[in-house]
Amino acid sequence: MALSIASSSGVEVTNDLRGETVECRNDAFSFWKLPENYRAQLEQTIEESEPLIRRFLFEEYMSPYKRTPSSTVMTYYRIKRFIPLTVRHWINYAAVRTRLRDVFPNWPCETALVDLWHHWLRASLNVIGQQDPWHIAFWPGGKRCCVSLTHDVESPAGFARMERMADLEERYGFKSSWNLPLAQYPIDWKVLERLRERGFEIGAHGLAHDGRMFRSRHDFEVCKMLVERLAGEHDLRGFRGPSTLRNAEWIGTMSFDYDSTFSDTDPYEPQPGGTCSLFPFFLSEMVELPYTLPQDHTMIHLVRRNPVSLWVTKAHWIQSLGGMILTLTHPDYTCDDQNLPAYEELLKVLSDFDAWRALPLEVAEWWRERAQMKLTIKDGKPSIEGLGARRAVARRVSEESFAG
Repeated sequence: MALSIASSSGVEVTNDLRGETVECRNDAFSFWKLPENYRAQLEQTIEESEPLIRRFLFEEYMSPYKRTPSSTVMTYYRIKRFIPLTVRHWINYAAVRTRLRDVFPNWPCETALVDLWHHWLRASLNVIGQQDPWHIAFWPGGKRCCVSLTHDVESPAGFARMERMADLEERYGFKSSWNLPLAQYPIDWKVLERLRERGFEIGAHGLAHDGRMFRSRHDFEVCKMLVERLAGEHDLRGFRGPSTLRNAEWIGTMSFDYDSTFSDTDPYEPQPGGTCSLFPFFLSEMVELPYTLPQDHTMIHLVRRNPVSLWVTKAHWIQSLGGMILTLTHPDYTCDDQNLPAYEELLKVLSDFDAWRALPLEVAEWWRERAQMKLTIKDGKPSIEGLGARRAVARRVSEESFAG
């Protein structure tokens, strides 16, 4: 784990295990990883870009009260356990049908942050007098995009289906991460160890889907203490908030390697919104991995349509932008005879992509390593230094589709 230190500039600074200082920044220069030779010339635009980007990443385009769960949502979670599952699905369906959707962010695809990164790059190239400089590619080995599969396991029925779903993923050359609520139902850790031995990852999905964790700061601190203790006992290094309820400031204090609670855009969750990001970013010293494909629960129970078409369309769109295709599915819903064929269709499509297939923890470690790397130009040739540099590739920004 990294040690967080406050910097005079307000930028989060951490020390890695080797004692080296790492700045966890989300400015445009850190995103593009242009040559260090140009940093001084771009210093002003770099500083100006960070609050503009932060506005999207931390959902600051919404009023503060919309960035926390509403009182209506909290009331629902207080009585949720008394409502039969089929009735809950009907209530949720009726709620999203009557809810007034915000115009922004657009669903299922929102380009606002991609556009900001693009415009910053073009303006910066004019400042430095370059048409097509080098940058550090977004993914190891120069892969064109990233695919990371994640699941939330909400019930004993979903838990019983995990290995069947894992078998299907292995058939197409994938491994995935399984997030479990740590105090909602009995967990057979021997099953999870078998999955780990096969190369799968296990993460923490809070304690239970009861809304308590984000009811108040006091409740959060109490739940956080227990979640972190249980996660430490089982070496769980990733977190996702139950029901994707969230508060960026609070989650940023947790001692996990990464969080994956936020979406790029999702108007159908109990707490709608989105980061507009198809790439990882820093949430304090953690790496945030937003899920970027619509949830199966959304498609099956709320929108009530076969998810394949939308999954495949958006996956191709993200691939075209070189981003991160991060799925959020549930064995509770997807791993049955009716819905599993749709998930298999998605796996077939993703298996044909020129993608880095990675577990969430691997993506987080890479993004942290990339943040430490420095690109310099020596005798007209690019040189990358830093932890993980051997996996990194320098290429021209024109090779990124949304840089043109």
